[in-house]
Amino acid sequence: MIRKLSTCTVVVTRAAEQNADLTAALEAHGVSVVEVPLIAIDEPEDEGVDRDRTLHGFKDFEWIVVTSPNGAARVRPFFDAHGAAGDDGELPKVAAVGVATERALGHPAQLTAEPARASVLVDEFPEGHGQVLVVQGERAGNDVEVGLRAKGWSVTRVNAYRTVTLEPTFEQREDVRNADAVVFASGSAVQAWFESFGIDTPPVVASIGPVTTRAANNLGMYVSTTAETQSVHALADAVVSALLADE
Repeated sequence: MIRKLSTCTVVVTRAAEQNADLTAALEAHGVSVVEVPLIAIDEPEDEGVDRDRTLHGFKDFEWIVVTSPNGAARVRPFFDAHGAAGDDGELPKVAAVGVATERALGHPAQLTAEPARASVLVDEFPEGHGQVLVVQGERAGNDVEVGLRAKGWSVTRVNAYRTVTLEPTFEQREDVRNADAVVFASGSAVQAWFESFGIDTPPVVASIGPVTTRAANNLGMYVSTTAETQSVHALADAVVSALLADE
């Protein structure tokens, strides 16, 4: 019997304010979506003091590297203020991990890594000398910093935001127990799931990319499918294909 997508329920685990696009992409396929935000995006531990101080002096850097839409959203006000004030001088060159990050920045990037992976950005980044500012979340690893230093750059890192874990409610736990699939769009969401549910998952588990899949596998969780590209539409397509195959 062919599964009807209208009978399927998919759990979305992203931060609440970031669920809209993924939810819409899934609902366009006819599935029901249950939002169970397991993470939230908050200010860094210092309330952003170091970030804002560093970004006020962004013109001291030759390049600004932004690795996520969350980081880009915190850089954008400084770029916007520069343009509104009619300041002299060009902005530093910008490198972004993926088109979604570039879009959140609101300014064109000279280098946009596709597929949207930090390792791709490092591979494509030119060798050189000078100052590079890397804007990331507190939980991000140091692969970008190490990779750019190996290419000759002097690298400053600033933590632009903090990812915090949320505890699901009783009702949300019941929704999870009855779901057909769960989608993970970050390693942080995978870790948060593990803290709440262990390795117990719905029959289908979909990941947005290889880094997220690796995070799940390292915790002993089986991933049914990984999106071909790191976008919400590719993630939605991947989970729907897996649901249809899981008959």
